[in-house]
Amino acid sequence: MGRFKGLDSDPDAGPGPYVIASEVWVEIAQETNDAIQDIPSLFVNAIPDLIKARDAWSAEIWAFWFMYVAPIVLHGRFKDSKYYDHLCELVTIMKTTLQYEISRADVEDLRKRIVNWVEGYEKFYYQYNVERLSTCLLVVHGLLHIPDDILNAGPAWATWTFFMERFCGHLKHSLRSRSHPWAHLDRRATNIAHFAHVRAKYDLHQLATRPHPLSYLRRPRINYTPGNDIRGRVAKYLQGLVGGKAAAIANALPEMIPAWGKVRIGHGGDVLRAMLGRPLAGLGASERTRNTSFVRYETLETDAATGQETRAVHYGELRAILECVLENKAIWREYRGTTLLLALIIPCKTNGTDATAEAVFYRESRAELVVDLQAVQAAVGRVKSRGQWGIIDRSSSLARTVFMAEEVAEAEARSSDSEDEAD
Repeated sequence: MGRFKGLDSDPDAGPGPYVIASEVWVEIAQETNDAIQDIPSLFVNAIPDLIKARDAWSAEIWAFWFMYVAPIVLHGRFKDSKYYDHLCELVTIMKTTLQYEISRADVEDLRKRIVNWVEGYEKFYYQYNVERLSTCLLVVHGLLHIPDDILNAGPAWATWTFFMERFCGHLKHSLRSRSHPWAHLDRRATNIAHFAHVRAKYDLHQLATRPHPLSYLRRPRINYTPGNDIRGRVAKYLQGLVGGKAAAIANALPEMIPAWGKVRIGHGGDVLRAMLGRPLAGLGASERTRNTSFVRYETLETDAATGQETRAVHYGELRAILECVLENKAIWREYRGTTLLLALIIPCKTNGTDATAEAVFYRESRAELVVDLQAVQAAVGRVKSRGQWGIIDRSSSLARTVFMAEEVAEAEARSSDSEDEAD
């Protein structure tokens, strides 16, 4: 990275313990570049190179990288962990300001956190040394005013301009003609509005399946004949619902179980693409396809000591969505004649930790399991750093910009066709 106003440039004194070496920043930049394929496009658009193209980073990209990528790629990079802890405290402050709802008590707690963070900043970087006065940036002082700004104008999402920055970026793509730039710009805005109007008027969304109104299935769909291993895992899950012996349940399962490759979680949820639905490079698919097969799912687990049920958070790779049609047989009890939507998942070894509350890492996966599709909460991203994967989980109640890739692609296609006709 760059140098901060010439501080710590004395060759005799050496860099401060908070300085990350240039060669390490090269590794961090490469890890960020490699992570793009494993971060859903809904989370963030393309991220330019951290070193070579840092000037192209927008405020949205910086916010996403700092809140979700930095805690992973900077973990263990500082000589003293207090600098990393200080960084994570700022991440917590940023996430608090982005809550959809924030109470006055939360604002007052935020005020204390910010004051403590600024005092820590002065201690670590200013060091109460007049020769280091250049570290006392106006933006650091500006943090102290955020609680009052929230009280006066509402949460940060109520006044931010990320959506306008993104929309202007979409319009910029239409400026392809030097002879008729304004006509093309007008046509792009008109086509985006037309497309949104048609979707709203004719309700062009996937119909929800009856037994699971919160699940919107999407192609590809294949007639899947599971092997004994998968049938056994489905039977083990159903055993918890209807009781009985797993072997008898496995024998009663239909020979063919349709498998879906994509699903949208209802009420504005994420679009999940299972491993089954991921295009293969050998079939001519784009190499830029993002991996949205990793998900957050929750299960109810019983404490052996108290017998109380608690909700546990897990992460894993979604292999397929199984449409399990149960015949009208006594073995299925109250589920006879129904259709169950099940998620086949390869769990990550994250030990039940929640990535919305702390940095979560894993190195290995567990054996496949089957859960109810409604247990799947959201898509998550991953960042690989020094042999382990960090989880990016945005499923908490934070406001965030959303990149509607499908809508923009449709609008761009319509705009391109119109521009070709005009030329």
